[in-house]
Amino acid sequence: MGLKVVPMIAPFSTLRAVNLSSNFIVHISPGSLPKGLHSLDLSRNKIANIEGLRELTKLRVLNLSYNRISRIGHGLSNCTAIRELYLAGNKISDVEGLHRLLKLAVLDLSFNKITTAKALGQLVANYHSLLALNLVGNPVQANVGDDALRRAVTGLLPSLAYLNKQPVKPQRSTREVATDSIARAALGGSGSRSVRKKTSRRLTQSPRSSPMTRGRGGGGGGGSPTPRNPSRRR
Repeated sequence: MGLKVVPMIAPFSTLRAVNLSSNFIVHISPGSLPKGLHSLDLSRNKIANIEGLRELTKLRVLNLSYNRISRIGHGLSNCTAIRELYLAGNKISDVEGLHRLLKLAVLDLSFNKITTAKALGQLVANYHSLLALNLVGNPVQANVGDDALRRAVTGLLPSLAYLNKQPVKPQRSTREVATDSIARAALGGSGSRSVRKKTSRRLTQSPRSSPMTRGRGGGGGGGSPTPRNPSRRR
């Protein structure tokens, strides 16, 4: 059976990536996660509100895709280092709450409830940083039309390089795209998969080197707690 709450792993201060995807988590308790996290994957849970993340000021990649989130709110207001934010498959109808993420480069809002181009207006705050935006599967595509949506979004975000996994400007060389982290994220080659790959290593190794583990295990980590759910394999 999957986790219902985020485990208390804050003492594992050396962790930089955590994957808690595909569980039954409904709530993120403040102070439960290490403050130094760079990547956090909470996709495919049952989270309705973005909360409990205010202390994660070093977070760069956050995946909350396929939860039950209806509004972004102020839950990310302190997470100003975020560069990649994945919110696909929720119930979000506007982008209110992203205006403080001035380093945001990749935003995935596919398969949400955005109905008008006007609902994207607050992305003007990300005028200089946002390079990739995914709106596939939102009602706005049918309501406005792809061409009109493209004109509206690129007018709002002139630095945008990728919209709906397609390059806004003429396609660059395959080699250049392959070495571009933004391109890989925008085209589906990064994001949650890269977080998951890194996390499996971090969760099994980092606790052994933490002061808390050494203190209990006499130098080897025997019998020490790990933040993994042993009944599930990633």
